[in-house]
Amino acid sequence: MKIEKISDNQIKLILTNTDLKENNIKLEELIKPSDKTQELFRGLMEKAFSECGFEVDNTPLMVEAMPISLDGLMIIVTKLPDKNSQKENVALISQNKDLRRYKKKGIASLNNENISEENIMIYYFVCLDNAIDASVRIASMFNGYSELYSYNSRYFLLLQSEQDDNYDTIESVLNEYGNMYTSNVLTKYFLIEHGETLIHNPAVKIISENFA
Repeated sequence: MKIEKISDNQIKLILTNTDLKENNIKLEELIKPSDKTQELFRGLMEKAFSECGFEVDNTPLMVEAMPISLDGLMIIVTKLPDKNSQKENVALISQNKDLRRYKKKGIASLNNENISEENIMIYYFVCLDNAIDASVRIASMFNGYSELYSYNSRYFLLLQSEQDDNYDTIESVLNEYGNMYTSNVLTKYFLIEHGETLIHNPAVKIISENFA
């Protein structure tokens, strides 16, 4: 975790997936205010005060967050002048216009597509043929949301399904062709923003129909 004081009214925090694990919190839990997210936020503010003297007291805050890498999250905290505008809860990932840069679909809009942020599985492959062969193999047992991305000379297969009955078998097959990557909503939205979408949903079905 890194904390940088930008000004007397603003700080920048960098959180990694390891930081979230240490605090026993998943990235998808940050999207909506809860006791767990509030506890994490209070801890972050206490750390910001001890390290760089950033004091908030009862000051209203604007909190903005965006992925900066496949396993990194940048949070900007800004003090607001109007104390009457303070809300009881502050969402760590505020749903504002800055988040709507994800291919014109921000976290707020994507969450309304009836696609759960649970059961995310992301695998990467060193070549496209491996991604194709793996998709063909799992097509008969996978029924859910899937997309194929290219990023940094690797190929990423994103899988999401409400039913995880076959996930162990699917993992075994995918492990023959590639490697599991950090599988959470942060990685998902990073790929949406920075990766090249090669095949949209349902990628597994499309690949199977064209290459099987």
